[in-house]
Amino acid sequence: ELDKVNETLSRVEQVKKFTILPKKLYEEDGEVTPTMKVKRKYVNEAFKDLIEGMYKGKGGE
Repeated sequence: ELDKVNETLSRVEQVKKFTILPKKLYEEDGEVTPTMKVKRKYVNEAFKDLIEGMYKGKGGE
């Protein structure tokens, strides 16, 4: 599926790496807004190790 989507995107828009978070994000926990938009600052801090691991070649696809 990802390959199909990437074919429709320019090179800079393509998904190169991703990680599935170990938990669902909830508004009650301050992780998303009432309209379910991810609060990036929170997620970047809470999952810092996972994110850094993706760029060190650990985890992600």
